[in-house]
Amino acid sequence: MKITIDPDLCTGCEDCTEACPSLFKLGSNWIAEPLHDSVPTDLEGEAKKTASLCQFEAILISE
Repeated sequence: MKITIDPDLCTGCEDCTEACPSLFKLGSNWIAEPLHDSVPTDLEGEAKKTASLCQFEAILISE
């Protein structure tokens, strides 16, 4: 599973970094960034949950 952030949709609100700091960080350009190239298996549920919480739909999950 891979996480991608759409920089055109991300507003830097930090909801994802607060909800799951083990998967997301805020980059220097105020756009969220995934911390892993591939989501660790034990965090896949958290990744999906956090993506569903993004009010701007900027977090994309691919299998």
